[in-house]
Amino acid sequence: MSWEELERRLDEDAAALFDTVEFTVKPRTDGATVNHRPGPDDTRAEFPFEGSIEFNPPMTRGATPDQASGAYEGVNSFDAVVTAHDDGWAYVPRRRDHLATHDATYEVGAIHRDGSNRRVFYVNRAK
Repeated sequence: MSWEELERRLDEDAAALFDTVEFTVKPRTDGATVNHRPGPDDTRAEFPFEGSIEFNPPMTRGATPDQASGAYEGVNSFDAVVTAHDDGWAYVPRRRDHLATHDATYEVGAIHRDGSNRRVFYVNRAK
């Protein structure tokens, strides 16, 4: 068995064990201007996935870019972190997209990849 095959199986086994929360990706568009609220993005379809959620993660350094410079600076805090195995997804959710569970909706604030086939979404409760 190759290293890549072992890594793929490990990702799938970890997902089967930890990814127990049902989410639905609800794609969003930016507002027409900075004064307009984002709305649903009809060009990307919603899709379900299973993931894990951890509330009150530690603050992160440089998780979101500075608006003016684009540099990753400062310290950010988020309500929760969602992780999920992204194999077979139609697309990767973007910043400002919503991740909905049966009882809450979260807005993606930052996205990271942990070096495997898992995505890490730093989220806040959507308004």
